Order: sequence, then structure tokens, then C-alpha cells
Amino acid sequence: MAKIISDSWVMAGVRDMKKSVAFYAKLGLKPAIDRPYYVELNLPGGTVLGLHSIGKERGAKRSVAKRMSDGGWGIMLRVKNIEKVIAELKRKRIRCGKVETAPGGADFTSLPDPDGNRLILVEMK
Repeated sequence: MAKIISDSWVMAGVRDMKKSVAFYAKLGLKPAIDRPYYVELNLPGGTVLGLHSIGKERGAKRSVAKRMSDGGWGIMLRVKNIEKVIAELKRKRIRCGKVETAPGGADFTSLPDPDGNRLILVEMK
């Protein structure tokens, strides 16, 4: 059987591309592809994050924007020292939730990007 999937990435709908790109730049990510309505960011570990504009400039209806940004998808980001990362993000005025411990011992917290897409920081123990 031939491969039907040749690549994969995570897509997030954003209402303000400039604001979103600036947010991800604070996390140390720079665009690999930078177009007016689509930006691609290469994350450590080989994951690719695509930001697709669903803002007014594309004439998107609120229902489409809500469906893309309020969904249950999350992007998992492994970190070595979650407390240190949270402190650094706080200095950059990025708010994180309370650190919780999952069964098995991994510490995690979540933070939203400017459009409500959820990022989950995880420190594996």
C-alpha cells in the first residue's frame, strides 16, 4: 500500500497574524514560511505549527473563527525545567496556569496564545 500521508503539522486559526507571530517569537520561534495569511513555524523535535489567518482580512465568519480557536486541540511543548520556563514567560508578560502533576509524575501547565489556542508545557520526570 502506498503512503497516503507524507507530512504532518499542527494548524491553528488566528485572528491577528502579526500579534500571533510576535507571541510565538517570544517563545523563540521564527517563521520558516511567512505569507500574509499563512505562517509556518518549525518547533524543536520536528513538529511544524501552521498559523492560518481567520481574521477580518479573510472575511471569516465568527462561527469559523470560534470553531478553529475554541476547540479542544492543544500543542504539547516538552520543557526541561517548567518553573524556570514559567518565570521566563512571566518576564515576557505571558501568563501560565497553575502547575499540576499528572499521574506518572509529569508536571504541566497551559497557556493560551492570543487566539485562545492552548499550549501545554510539560516537564517529564
